[in-house]
Amino acid sequence: MDTITRMLSALLLGGLMVAANASSGKDGWQNRIPHCGPDTKVVKFIEYDEGTAAAGGTPVSIVTFKEKKKKGCWIDVQDLHPTQSAVGMGAAACKSGKITRKSKDGKLDEWLLEDNRWVPLVRGPGGRFYLTDHHHLSSAVYNADIPDKQKKLYAYLIRDWSRMKEDAFWRRMEEEHLTWLKSPDGRTISPKELPSRIGRLQDDPLRTLSAWVRGSCGYVKCNPPGVTDEDAEGTCPARYADVACASAYFLEFTWAEHHATVPEVQAALAEGGACSQQAPLDQECLDRQRAKLAQALPAAMAAAAAPAARAKPGYNPKAHDGVVPPCE
Repeated sequence: MDTITRMLSALLLGGLMVAANASSGKDGWQNRIPHCGPDTKVVKFIEYDEGTAAAGGTPVSIVTFKEKKKKGCWIDVQDLHPTQSAVGMGAAACKSGKITRKSKDGKLDEWLLEDNRWVPLVRGPGGRFYLTDHHHLSSAVYNADIPDKQKKLYAYLIRDWSRMKEDAFWRRMEEEHLTWLKSPDGRTISPKELPSRIGRLQDDPLRTLSAWVRGSCGYVKCNPPGVTDEDAEGTCPARYADVACASAYFLEFTWAEHHATVPEVQAALAEGGACSQQAPLDQECLDRQRAKLAQALPAAMAAAAAPAARAKPGYNPKAHDGVVPPCE
């Protein structure tokens, strides 16, 4: 009888420990994240000030990590509908390699669960989920050499416009700067011309070049809200504190359009440089593209600091060399 009692006690204690871990530990909320669907709730935004109002600025609205975990969901990358026509496939390919290694090390899910990797969604007509940011991360997951069941992202719903008609929906998307309706060649496109799936995004080499210029502080993008002074150390806003950083919508695309006007950049990409998206990506094409963009980077950096770019958001007049980032 004592033996049975001890066994039952041990089982009960084990069950309580599992329940405690499920309710309070990381695995608890992680395992309770549902699939994105019609029951997914819109998250609540809060104003994040950090002294901006006192300085004459406007507080920004953010979604806390706690709120993402409370109302968030997971979604297969195949079910995401892009709100832009292209990404810098070179930049996305580098992330794909990192994602593949994370998967092999058994750390991918933990990595994707980090606060800054959750993707924002809008639920549109027909219940379709539209991706409004992190297109490069989504493309990287899509192209990574990992099992299909791992090709998912954690997401949070910022708007539910599923009852709108298509025309009204896209007008609202444009009004709130949630879509970039331009092709890689700068042509204005209609929503119907957007790719229907992440796997159909086009490659825009200028978008990769723009990310390199940004990373080299050719223009200065503001750090995200909540970044501490310690975290910000070494970032472009910290290194160029006297330069007005920018948090403008589609900042990288805006600068990519500027780079397209630079003769040396035009010459480097004269014979084309885009690589078609496929799984896996065409690494030979991407290597050629990387060499061309590396050749064009000094001219792009110089043009970013030139007086002609003064009106661009995040303009940094202090010309300096650019650095081609390592491909992880």
